[in-house]
Amino acid sequence: MPPLHFSWDSDGRAVFAGAPVSGLASAFGTPLYLYDERDLTARIEAYSQAFGKENVAVAAKAFLTGRLLDLAQAAGLGLDVVSEGELEFALRLGFPPERIIMHGLHKPASALRTAARQGVGLVVLESPGEVEETVRVARQEKARIPVLLRLAPAVDVHTHPSLATGAPASQFGVPIADGQALETVRLLLSAEDAIDFKGYHMHVGSQIATLDPFLSGAAAVATFARTVFSETGSWPEILDLGGGLGISPDSPSPASLRQAYAATIAPILKSGPMPRLMTEPGRYIVSPPGVTVYHIVQRKTAADGRTYLIVDGGMSDGPRPALYGARPELAVSPDRSGEELVDIAGMHCESGDIVRRDVRVTSTEVGDLLIVFDTGAYNHSMASHYNRVSVPPVVFVKDGVARPATRRDNLSDWLRLEVR
Repeated sequence: MPPLHFSWDSDGRAVFAGAPVSGLASAFGTPLYLYDERDLTARIEAYSQAFGKENVAVAAKAFLTGRLLDLAQAAGLGLDVVSEGELEFALRLGFPPERIIMHGLHKPASALRTAARQGVGLVVLESPGEVEETVRVARQEKARIPVLLRLAPAVDVHTHPSLATGAPASQFGVPIADGQALETVRLLLSAEDAIDFKGYHMHVGSQIATLDPFLSGAAAVATFARTVFSETGSWPEILDLGGGLGISPDSPSPASLRQAYAATIAPILKSGPMPRLMTEPGRYIVSPPGVTVYHIVQRKTAADGRTYLIVDGGMSDGPRPALYGARPELAVSPDRSGEELVDIAGMHCESGDIVRRDVRVTSTEVGDLLIVFDTGAYNHSMASHYNRVSVPPVVFVKDGVARPATRRDNLSDWLRLEVR
């Protein structure tokens, strides 16, 4: 799906947020990550209107640069971080710690100490062992850390297995059905001097195109909260329902998701005040506004007769086709005569470095630009230096004006890490 402000001019040249893509490619080189800033901020606004800005935390794992932090902070949103590196990055760039939610299967003691000292808004705990470690650090720091308990609601989500985080076999969260979650809540409540227990968290998966999995998870969490109240008297202040909303045109909107959550949860928790419903969108906000621009650098015919177009990047800057079998939309100039069936391969020394197989494009030439859509999430954040290639720069574009957010790294950057 193209960004909101993507078009073709009368000469068949791509225009991105008011700027010619060919000019951006000349100025910044390829491969190149571009973000339509107005599209991104419109998606932030859609979630803010649906849930309330104070209840939305942008998922840093999907995409994290200083420019994104500036936009999220200006909009009054929070930030969901999943590692000590993401936490420190956000803090050093001035993001308000009280608006940060810290996740992660493993939170080292150093990260927990930072959370306690800086006043991080919420820490989401994933296991009884994490509870014990957090209690220990909080007491050492003479702090009381606000926490959520992540639950494993055992919801089957029809998505790629690597994207299903609420399924019974998932490593995330504390299982409800076998009693582990209830015992973990008791452990939290027994450490009130160190733990400010705020409620529950879930995240059932990513790229979910229907409401059913979200609502099944929310019902399981709300039902558990009601059970905990009857057993302990503890009522949740917050239910953080994670992210995962799909980006296809027929996926639910943030507003419809919020309404469906409330309609599902309210009857289950009718005996007490409605908790705050929080959410952590990532892909929905940053993926459609982002594209990756390549140059086509080679054309060749394989032994079986198929045509390959080779681009000047690949799995180092766009790993999702290799990781998840993603099949992104893409485009070259639409005004060329003819159409051909091609495979588009990256430049890396891997047979799996395929941008897209069996795709029809208008007739192309070496030197043409190839634009890959929906790459704003999990491409820059997963980019690597495989084969010692550079990570592309990130450029935000608004009303024809380009604003670089990162530069392309280079050999000098890498050599600084060498010890000889």
